[in-house]
Amino acid sequence: VVAAIDPNATGDLVNTASVTPPTGTTDPNNGNNSATDIDSNSPVADLSITKTDNRATYTPGGSTTYTIVVTNNGPSLVTGATVSDALPTAVTGAIWTAVYAGAGSSGPASGTGDINASVNLAAGGTATFTVVAAIDPNATGDLVNTASVTPPTGTTDPNNGNNSATDIDSNSPVAD
Repeated sequence: VVAAIDPNATGDLVNTASVTPPTGTTDPNNGNNSATDIDSNSPVADLSITKTDNRATYTPGGSTTYTIVVTNNGPSLVTGATVSDALPTAVTGAIWTAVYAGAGSSGPASGTGDINASVNLAAGGTATFTVVAAIDPNATGDLVNTASVTPPTGTTDPNNGNNSATDIDSNSPVAD
């Protein structure tokens, strides 16, 4: 028997098969006429994240808009993954919004400052964060910003190499 398992399944997977002798047949040992297989839930989800502001430079005193996309490549539903984005010190303030796609995908809709959000993502689901960041007029050097996603305890991520993404912009001052 090949069985497809619902990606949203929770708890143990319990399956019992049984045999009943036909009428007129005596079974001397009815105690072995059924067998049960029990498998504990062990979710696997390949989480990935991308981050970009679609620019190569930044202007001190200006702003930039980052787009962060967290994807659950499955096969299991993820409940309680952590999305983190500690903004660089050159960012003086930020507001963010989030939009979720995929049945059962959810999390906070908005916030200010750094992102530290717990999200639920369906297999194939996404969380798209849009961060509008104000940049210090005295900023120098590169603007380096990294976002990451961490699977919840008990969920195996077979590819941790795509769980963080960094956007780097060079300083490009403008003055009139």
